[in-house]
Amino acid sequence: MRKRSDLIAVLCILFLAFSMAVKTFTVNGENMEADVVSGEFLIGVREMNETLIASVEKNGFEVVKRIDQINVLVVRARNGVCVETSIKSLLDSQSIRYIEPNYIVKMTPMKVVKVIEDKGLQTSQESRSSPNDPFWFTDPLFGIGQWNMRVIDADKAWGVEKGNHTVIVAVIDTGVRRTHHDLDANYIAIGYDWVNDDNDPDDDNGHGTHVAGIIAAETDNGYGIAGLAQVSIMAEKVLNERGYGTVDNLILGIIHAADSGADILNLSLGTYEYSSALEDAVNYAYDKGCVMIAAVGNDNTDRPHYPAALSKVIAVASTYGEPNDVRAPYSNYGSWVTVSAPGGYEGYYVLSTYNQSDDAFAYVYGTSQATPHVSGLAALYKSLHPTATNKEVEEAIERGVEDKGKEGWDELYGYGRVNAYRTLATIPVTSVGGEGEIVYLKGRLNQPVYLALLTSLVAVALLTVKKALNLHLPRK
Repeated sequence: MRKRSDLIAVLCILFLAFSMAVKTFTVNGENMEADVVSGEFLIGVREMNETLIASVEKNGFEVVKRIDQINVLVVRARNGVCVETSIKSLLDSQSIRYIEPNYIVKMTPMKVVKVIEDKGLQTSQESRSSPNDPFWFTDPLFGIGQWNMRVIDADKAWGVEKGNHTVIVAVIDTGVRRTHHDLDANYIAIGYDWVNDDNDPDDDNGHGTHVAGIIAAETDNGYGIAGLAQVSIMAEKVLNERGYGTVDNLILGIIHAADSGADILNLSLGTYEYSSALEDAVNYAYDKGCVMIAAVGNDNTDRPHYPAALSKVIAVASTYGEPNDVRAPYSNYGSWVTVSAPGGYEGYYVLSTYNQSDDAFAYVYGTSQATPHVSGLAALYKSLHPTATNKEVEEAIERGVEDKGKEGWDELYGYGRVNAYRTLATIPVTSVGGEGEIVYLKGRLNQPVYLALLTSLVAVALLTVKKALNLHLPRK
């Protein structure tokens, strides 16, 4: 009972404080405060039914959304209602699991250094260089091209797997510019715009388009940049033109992506406030087989950032530099970090697609840019191993890292900085009568590691055949 009283007090303080605050920006046409939607709450219930909904409405709340997949109601307090009394009354019911504010979520801030266009820079698709995308080796501003892809050995990984369009990555963000000339071939129109409540999740900010290009810009098309995976991308627009959104819309985007068949969910956004409803949505998507990958945040703090800090999400920190990349100084850190990836910093910006035009590319850095490298890698692994579970995908990514910082896992880099080639070229091998081990496949079939593996497999096969024959031969 003490815990419930404390929760009531906290919720009332939040409600009163934000009701009196000056409204500063808008999401979904609603005036928003710094951290919560004024007067809105998410109610987790044990079972969704009309009797319960009637009880919620009787206690002074208007039900504005039902999220049946996770048994959550989004409610708004009616004018003149004593919120403290209403919350206390609802929490006394065993049908209520939790009541929490509708928190604001934000894209992890990105610094756009410069926007350029690829017009007249196309290379011949018959070029012998691989990939033949003009910004791979160089670029107009810094002359270093896609250092971020080279440092994770993306080109070597493509010798193993380039991607399959049956694999779907959901970019849960500000939307995606689907007509961009380096994205249109990989875009599929099955997402939704939760901000404007329509089926056109176009990008009016640029953040989501930049993220999408890192994952799946068209490669070897003689144009622009090379994305990490040639897979399908869908957009769930949960953030507005300023990069702000709400937890309830984020939840709807996660659930819709999972229900639409997305294999990987990229979440370059978040909040420092824990939400039970958000964790319920993450658990729902995880149970449907989704791999969820999120940015740790750009504030150089160990404060948990959600959804990245949730246990079923891969939390991605940021590095920069080539060939020996190091931790980006803005990157968050802590016991909840899983892996790191190139996110860039001054002098090493990540170049990717942008929403300014169909030919626009932008130089940006942040953990938002690190995260899609891991999403693209997960998509490559899923393309190579279609039956792999979300847990197996995560474990493969963790096994394939390059260790950074302290030996083994640490709070700055997690297990290490991802390496696309090592992840794809790592297979579990079960030895006869022993534990599993990891073998890095390097070279062609005439290399020693392959010959040793093939010899072992042949020996096991012969032994199995011999045993089978012995079982069925009549005794003399």
